[in-house]
Amino acid sequence: MDDGYQMLDNDNYEDVTALFEQTSRDMQPGALLFDKDFSLHDAMAAFEIGEPRFDSGLALLDDSRPPFDPLAPLLPEEVCWTIDRAFACEMAWHAGYTLSQTVFSFLYVHALPDIDPDTISRSHHHDSDRTRPFGLVSVVLRASILGLLKCCDLAWRELVKGNVYDSEDWQSEKCDVPMSETYPVSRILGILDEACTWVRNSSRVRSTWRTALSHRLVLRKTLVELFSALLSKDYFRFRPLIETARVMLQHVRASPPPSPRPCSHAPRAFDPQFPRILVSAIPLHPIQLPEQSKVWDTLAGLLDSLEQLSLLIEIPDLSTWDVVGTLRIWQPQPNQSLAYVRSAFQSAIYENRIILNKYVQKHAVISSSQTRWVGTDSLPLRQIERTITELLVGRVRSHWYNPPRRRRYCMKSLFDWHQLYAILTDVQKHLGSFC
Repeated sequence: MDDGYQMLDNDNYEDVTALFEQTSRDMQPGALLFDKDFSLHDAMAAFEIGEPRFDSGLALLDDSRPPFDPLAPLLPEEVCWTIDRAFACEMAWHAGYTLSQTVFSFLYVHALPDIDPDTISRSHHHDSDRTRPFGLVSVVLRASILGLLKCCDLAWRELVKGNVYDSEDWQSEKCDVPMSETYPVSRILGILDEACTWVRNSSRVRSTWRTALSHRLVLRKTLVELFSALLSKDYFRFRPLIETARVMLQHVRASPPPSPRPCSHAPRAFDPQFPRILVSAIPLHPIQLPEQSKVWDTLAGLLDSLEQLSLLIEIPDLSTWDVVGTLRIWQPQPNQSLAYVRSAFQSAIYENRIILNKYVQKHAVISSSQTRWVGTDSLPLRQIERTITELLVGRVRSHWYNPPRRRRYCMKSLFDWHQLYAILTDVQKHLGSFC
């Protein structure tokens, strides 16, 4: 320690210099001391990196939170409230936060085996409180959670195609948490149908809340079908599904559940500090989930965007897509710039060497040029076709990039456009007349 060091004039301080010098005497230069309860993750949590989505700072877990019990019975209105806030987690992930900060902070996601009606003890099947039938948790809420995870899984598969960029447009890290990947879509839809049947036949739930629960289950089921149709490019299924989802969303917005009482178990299902327990590449700070009205606005914007995609896919002219993409940039609509939507548009434009889901990379202008070629060498058809396809499709797709990446793409493609101009100028010199 520096000899000029002087302790502050404060009785609460105690000089421990001698203690550190004595205990470190046997250490070699460059050696480190490790504590089994202090990890690199804990050390990194003390730093701020300047990115508000990731910064955590040094924060201890809140031990004052009441414990979460997944088997605690809930009132019908509490189940409705929980389902609605689960939508908030999902939309926050689509907005760019990590799964661990959003969907995985919903503790029922990690407790699905505990509320499986086939594995829980028989004592829970006999309801002691008739106002809180356990089927609301084991059947209705469980079905909604499985549908939520399946929607996230289907969206993850679209996002991972590479049209949008991990850590730049969205966050892919799953933290080793399953997201219903092993469940086929048909099985998830069957579970949601079973939950709808349970709600309709339940005499212990008031008719008002039976209707509210049914609307939320049908909305989730429709979203699973819609996301599945997008992944398989069954665009013809979009419009009826979007119309159903809109009707259900309108009903859900018209009948919001009351906020849970302070003694309710429902709010305990959302722990913003839970991400610190998960395996993560970087420390993450707790976030505030969006208000419910903003959640529904985001979902409505997602539906509007997919409806626009279903209309555009019927138009074979790429210039129309170019105009729509340009308008999207200069006149952006709220809640229509989600990474999932931008990836879906790019997949529709070009994927697996297919343009607009049905056209191959051929152009009539190239075929006609071949008959008029009078040059000594062969007409560079493949080079022209490949260059035009890459540049034209790339330009249209770039309208659905985030703004910084679009600017970088435009700058990088400038040389290719000049090269194409030079090729076509040379071709034009060696073309004969039409006669």
